[in-house]
Amino acid sequence: MVVEKKTLLRTIRITPELEGLLQRDAKLKRISVNALISSIMTKYAEWDRFRERFEGIVITPRGFSAILESVDDEKVERLARELGSALSREFILLVSKNINVETYLAHLSLLCRYGGFAHFEVENEGREYTVTLLHTMGQKWSNYLTSFIDENMKTDLNIVPRFEVKKNAVVIRFSES
Repeated sequence: MVVEKKTLLRTIRITPELEGLLQRDAKLKRISVNALISSIMTKYAEWDRFRERFEGIVITPRGFSAILESVDDEKVERLARELGSALSREFILLVSKNINVETYLAHLSLLCRYGGFAHFEVENEGREYTVTLLHTMGQKWSNYLTSFIDENMKTDLNIVPRFEVKKNAVVIRFSES
């Protein structure tokens, strides 16, 4: 069952150049200009306004992979654990005000959707969860994600996840307490 959200009409002024750009991009994506503007505003509401507070930067996956490949495996794991224990907690608390499985998975979904971490899928049956992360950044990124998520879940949720790690995929299985 699809629940339609109530919408409001908002009128804005834009330049003819911006209108042309929006028309072209909407046509390329095969969506309406209204849908494109709505997706841009949703991204701002869900991600950009919070990311700005954390002074995030944008880097291509290829560039990031090249940097990651220059770091030895032990440093990758150490950095992932250090960042995993602090950054996610701060971001989740900023956005959701509390940390639980639902807010953690929502955060991981945002990291994947807007932060470029991976393609995110989650399945759950009762209290059993399987999260699949698919990416194109290689084994070191899989190892980073594994250590980062392991640290998050142990520290913030008191959950010990099980991992299946591949070159371009990480599968996480865990039970909610």
